[in-house]
Amino acid sequence: MNRSEYLNYVSQFLYQGEVAAEATLNLYVANEPDPMRRYKWATLLQLETETKARLRPFLTRLGLSIVQDDFREQAAKVAQSYGAKSWTRHMEETAKLTDFYLAKFREVDEAAPAGDREVTHSMVLHEAAINRFAKLELEGDSANSLNDVIAQLKYPLAKPATA
Repeated sequence: MNRSEYLNYVSQFLYQGEVAAEATLNLYVANEPDPMRRYKWATLLQLETETKARLRPFLTRLGLSIVQDDFREQAAKVAQSYGAKSWTRHMEETAKLTDFYLAKFREVDEAAPAGDREVTHSMVLHEAAINRFAKLELEGDSANSLNDVIAQLKYPLAKPATA
């Protein structure tokens, strides 16, 4: 991967990927009636928000824009069918999507210069945590599914009283 491709991947997959996920998760939180599942989506949303903010100094150091693409329309289309899908289907989709992004994040990390590796590797860990969340949910381990996600949060959310 040459420098131009590397910078494009950082912008497109690392940063704008967080922006897109944040927009989608915001709507998932809004559409989920179950308090515990809403908390789980909100915890993922919190991770995306914190990560997006953490990436901004990195992008500006690389000379990249921190302007967020507008994913509202795309997110609204994805969220339109939210209620028609089972929790299992949502977790299957989350696992598949994070498998894709995890591969992209690993490509970025492998191509990163030494001075960028701390950030790029943290993004691999970030995506792996979300992927693990979905896979643990699919395995029925909902009690531990958020552990890796919460471990990355600077500002974890309070669990709902019903949890």
